This record gives sequence, C-alpha cells and structure tokens, in this order.
Amino acid sequence: MKKWLRNLYMIFLYRMQLSTKLLLSYAVLIIIPLLSLTLLSYSHVSGTLIRQFRHSMDLSLQQTGTYLDRILCDIINATQQAAYHNTLTDLYRKNAPSNQLLALHQDYRTAYDLLNGIFSSDDFYSAEIFTTGKFVFAKSKGLEGLSFISLDCDQGRMLDESLQSFYGDVLWFPPHTIEDPVLHRETTVITGARYMKETSIYKNIGIITVNIPQELFNTIVGRASTLPGSISLLLDNGGNAIAISDESLFRDYGLSVGLLHECIASGQHMVQAGGDTMLLGYTPVGSSGWTLISLNPYEKILETGTDTRNNMLLIMLLVSILFLLTALFISRLLTMRVRFLAARMREVRFDNYSPIPAPAGTDEVSDLTNSYNYMLDKINAYAKSQYQLGLALKNSELKALQAQINPHFLYNTLDLLHWLALDYEANEISEIISLLSKFYKLSLNKGRDMISLRDALLHVEVYVKLQNFRFEHPVGLKLQIPDNIRGCSILNLILQPIVENAILHGILEKESQTGTVTITGSVSENTLYLAIIDDGIGMTQEQLAALSLPPPDKPASTGYGIWNIMERIRLYYGAKYSLTYQSCPGEGTTAYLTIPCLEMKEDSPQDFS
Repeated sequence: MKKWLRNLYMIFLYRMQLSTKLLLSYAVLIIIPLLSLTLLSYSHVSGTLIRQFRHSMDLSLQQTGTYLDRILCDIINATQQAAYHNTLTDLYRKNAPSNQLLALHQDYRTAYDLLNGIFSSDDFYSAEIFTTGKFVFAKSKGLEGLSFISLDCDQGRMLDESLQSFYGDVLWFPPHTIEDPVLHRETTVITGARYMKETSIYKNIGIITVNIPQELFNTIVGRASTLPGSISLLLDNGGNAIAISDESLFRDYGLSVGLLHECIASGQHMVQAGGDTMLLGYTPVGSSGWTLISLNPYEKILETGTDTRNNMLLIMLLVSILFLLTALFISRLLTMRVRFLAARMREVRFDNYSPIPAPAGTDEVSDLTNSYNYMLDKINAYAKSQYQLGLALKNSELKALQAQINPHFLYNTLDLLHWLALDYEANEISEIISLLSKFYKLSLNKGRDMISLRDALLHVEVYVKLQNFRFEHPVGLKLQIPDNIRGCSILNLILQPIVENAILHGILEKESQTGTVTITGSVSENTLYLAIIDDGIGMTQEQLAALSLPPPDKPASTGYGIWNIMERIRLYYGAKYSLTYQSCPGEGTTAYLTIPCLEMKEDSPQDFS
C-alpha cells in the first residue's frame, strides 16, 4: 500500500502535465469538501425529517388516543348510568318466571325505553343485563324492542369470576365473536362488563355488558397510520391486541405483541421487522391502561425527503461541474505561458536560438523567460566567439604553416649575413644578425604552441638586446626566476609581448627613455605566478580598464596585443587563470601572469646560438 501511494505520488509529481496537476488539485480541494458538505447536509435533512415525522407521529397518536379515551369514557358513563338507574334496578330485582312475560310487558317497555336512551350511540353494538333472576335483558343494534334470553349459567359464572378479581369500573375482554340471537350473524366485538349494585346496601344484583364492534376500533386506530406500509394497533392492559390497522401486513413483517411490549419496556424507538427498520411510537389511552402504538418504515419516512435529496444532489452536481470548468479554465490560463515557453525551448533541438518575445509582468514565468533569453544571448555570443576563434586559429595555423614552409632559408640567410659581417669586421652588425636569428627561432618554436619558461626568458633577453641596439639609452632587464621553475611550460609569444609593451609604452615614454624591466616568479599549489615590473610612466585607471576590452569596444589609441594574450590564456587554460595589470601614473606598471605550473612534456635542447 505504501509503495503504491509512493508510485502514485511520483506520477503526480513528475509525469503529469502542470495543467493536469492543477486540475486535480482543484478537484480535490473543491469536490471533496463539497461532497462532504452535501453528505452532511443530507444527513442533517434526514435527521430533520425523522424529528419532524416523530413529532407528527406523536401528535397523531395523542389525537387518536384522546378520541379513543373519549369513546371509552362514554361507554363507562353509559354502563354506570344503566347500572345505577333506580327504575332499572327495581326491574332487575324482579324474578318473574318466563310464563309471566305478558304480565311484565309494561316493565319491559319501560326498560326498553331507558336502555334505548342510554345506548343510543352508534358506537354500541349490543348490551346485555344478567340479573340474579332467570332472565337476560338484551338491547341489540337495529332490534326493535327487547329480547328475552335465558341466562346461561356458565357464562354468568365466568363473568362473575372475572369481575370478582377486578377493581375498576369496566372490565374489558379481548376481541371475540358473538352471534346475534335475533339477526343470526357473527360479529367480532370487544366486550366491557361491570356489576350492577343496589345503592342502598351496595350489593351486586346483576351484571351489565356492552359489546363494541372491533371495526370501530380498527377504523379509529387506522387514523394513526400516516404512511404507506405503516401499522397502528391498540393493546389493552393485559397485552391483548384490541385492534390492528392491517393484520396481514403485521404478520408479513413478522411482528408480535410480545416484541412490541419488550421494545416499549426498554424505551426503544427502532424495531427490526422483516429486514426493515421501523420507527416505533406509542402513547397511553387515558386511564384505561390501553396503549396506542404506531409503526412506520424508516425508508418510507426518508422517501418524504426524496425531492429535497434529489435537489441537493442535482445542485451538488451542477456546482461541481461549474467548479471543474472554472478550474480547467484557470489551469489552462495559468499554464498557457508555461506551455508556450516549453514549446519555444524545445525548438532549440532544431537549432532555433531566436529569443522569445519579452513577456509582460514580473511573475516567475516572466523571470524564467528573461533568464532563458539571457542564456540564448550568451549561447549566441559564445557560438560567435567560438566561430571567430576558429577562424583565428585557422589563420594562425595557416600563418604558422607558411612560416614553416622554409624557415631554414631565413636562418641560413641570416647566418650568411652574420659571417659576411665578421669578414668585414662589422662585429656590431654580426651581433645584431645573430640576435635576430635567435629571436625568430624562438618565435617560430618549430610551430609548437608551448615553450619552456627558460626559452621564453631567453626570448625576452634577445628582444631587449635587439631593442637596445635601436635606442640611445639602453633598457635594463632583471630576471629573478629560480632555476627549479624554469622548466615549466608556458604559451609561446606571451611573455615577450608583455615586455615589449612595458618598454614601448612605459619606459620609452619617459623623458629619460631609460628604465628597467624586472621579471619575478614563484610557484604555489601547482600555480605559476610571474610578475613583469617596469618603472615607466604608468597608466591611469581608464587605460587599465581599456586593456581588457574586446577590439570592438577598445579606444582607437589602444592596441589589441594585451587583449589577445588575455583571450589566449582564458581559452587555453580556463577562466581560473589570467593576466592582470596594476599601475599608477608616474610609478610604473606591474603585469601579473597566473598560469598552471606544468612541466614541458617535450623539452628537447634547441640550438639558439
């Protein structure tokens, strides 16, 4: 993994184009925060949806629970009125046999009117009164008059046993099926029962029951279901399901009343059912001990915010595209000049050394362009210099070749003149010719570029002697060179032109036209240091500066000899070595020559006699 990341980093750093790097950088810096913001916003919206739905669910449960509580209170009040009505309690105490029905007709008429008034609401299906006598008074929905049904001893005993252990107003029984004895149909009802009591002695004189259709509770409970796939149900205080909005869906989810009881007891609000997560809400129904429950699929709740989510994703997509297009434009704009510069630099491969038009601005690209143009100028100048140097070398080689065509002809002619002068006893002429012969032999040096320091010093001695024959006042020469360094090599025709310049432009410019040239030498760290000192008229700072100027920039009064020596030293030995001057007007001039201390590879003795 680490190696893979390193390779990816190296590709990004060295192989990708600059515009691609910028685009990817912008994408990382923009898209990732934008995506994170979108996810956080969507999470916030989802949380808000859940909170809003939970609030709406709780409100719906409270409203439905309040409505159920009102219905139960109406039932309790109706049974209480029927149980403690004086007229009815008098009638309940009668224990007439069945063959006396006609005699009791008026009493039953009275009971009918009273019961019909008490249980006139559509919420009731039927009412039954079990007395300590042998009769059951029944009032059923849609039945005109009272029906008389014999008391079932087992049923009465069961009701009495259930009520004995109950200390509330009305005891409710789970949904069960009853058959209407008159209409002969089965109906699922929820039954509520309570004792009838003699108010004077507070004695049980019977049992009154009311039957409420389960369909009524199903309809009311279904109001708490606000989403497709949601389920609402009503549980009594015994954990029995009084009503379920959708029993088939309840079974499909694999839910059970026991599981819901456990979730409510633990305070959970999320239930796993059939692989789905459901939001659980519940509320008590008044003082009945019943519980109203609502189950809503989590995904269905979030689907209510689908439009919001889609709009957020669409906005993120559009903003991302806009940012990417902007990043692409900026990256192309920023790298346009770099790409242009790179393209122009590649043209150097095809020998195009033309400079790039000077850019506007002062940024790094402008600085790089200016530096590149400066480098091209230097390359062009160097190439031109090398070309000119090549021409100069060819010319010098040609001249050296021409000088070597028959140098012995010159030497033999000078020797002839020397001996003729001796024959005529012209000793001075003979000496001059002999010195001139040595001078040219040393100058030509058999066409070689290098000469020993010993021969270079001899060359200077010969030149000074020849000059002393020309002028009235002789020039002195002092050589302070140790013998151990005289075997070092030196470029030919370097030392003699320096001495010549010192005599012609230094000493001979004095009023006395006399002086001395002193040459000193030393070696340090494989470097040969020579100093050529004259006591001539000296030079100004302007004259010293003009010595190192190239020929096109030199003043008309300044020669090219010294500059040529400087260039030869630089080209042959390198920029580390040089010829420099130090001078003051009236105090003479010193030339400092610095070259490598190299022994002559071939220093065969030469005859300069």
